[in-house]
Amino acid sequence: MDHHIENAKLTLKKNGKSFYWAGKFLPKQDINRAAELYSFCRSLDDIADNGQYSSLKILNDIRFNIKKKIFSNLEKNYNIKYPNFFNSTSNKASVDLIDGLILDQKSILFKDEEDLIRYSYHVAGTVGLMMCDALKCTNQNAKLFAIDLGIAMQLTNIARDVLEDAKMGRRYLPGSWVNDLSPNDIINAVEKKDLKKCKIISNGIKKLLKLADKYYLSGSFGFVFLPFRIRIAMSIASGVYRQIGVQLKNNNYNWYDGRQVTSFFTKIKITLYIIVVEIFRRKFIKEHQSELHNYLKELVNIGK
Repeated sequence: MDHHIENAKLTLKKNGKSFYWAGKFLPKQDINRAAELYSFCRSLDDIADNGQYSSLKILNDIRFNIKKKIFSNLEKNYNIKYPNFFNSTSNKASVDLIDGLILDQKSILFKDEEDLIRYSYHVAGTVGLMMCDALKCTNQNAKLFAIDLGIAMQLTNIARDVLEDAKMGRRYLPGSWVNDLSPNDIINAVEKKDLKKCKIISNGIKKLLKLADKYYLSGSFGFVFLPFRIRIAMSIASGVYRQIGVQLKNNNYNWYDGRQVTSFFTKIKITLYIIVVEIFRRKFIKEHQSELHNYLKELVNIGK
């Protein structure tokens, strides 16, 4: 096995447990490309999370080299291998991803749902697009649904990490949903056991997860474009990640009780359920709900 691919799979196993689990159901070549994509995105994410002044400079330099298609500079200067299966769609998506990571270099205080969805497209909807190339899915409609699955997962991620993000000066929950509570307000609500403010955040998370479910549903409509084994794997990845939100809901949206994780036993149950569902799923193609991309019109030009 190629040394780079082997390292990429180790990175996936260590840092992307839900995706590594789902990847067990992918054919060898597909899991190799998926791992390579994960490693690429993880490398960018690690640079962004470094928290140093140089992070912004490095991200801008990587962005420049990708736009100019000088991919060799990424490996030479930053030990980042640009996936060789990327096409023009993935090239643009990777630039859009970096734009989202650049946004994360400052304090985040989203105003409304538009800010939230646009950001979620940048840091995760783009990954859905790149995953289409990793899985050799060329159908243009499928890519619209892939964006939605990525957005759904990011919304779940935000719901899980509200307190952790607040400690980094970030509030991804729209201010219009949470009375414009600041990151410090969120931290103090936990430390001072301010039940009123904790409830405001819980209600924001409830709204966030309802929104995520709309995007999960849309994302699931894209599975019909995939071969059976790949469809199983992507459905499992979706189900396992969505479970984080389910557990938050079952815990009355108590976001301050610790970070939600999906247990091994729960992953088994979800996997068995999904395999049965996918075996008997009827294949029919649904039209993409264009209103889900109302905030993304100048960013997403697929099928136009």
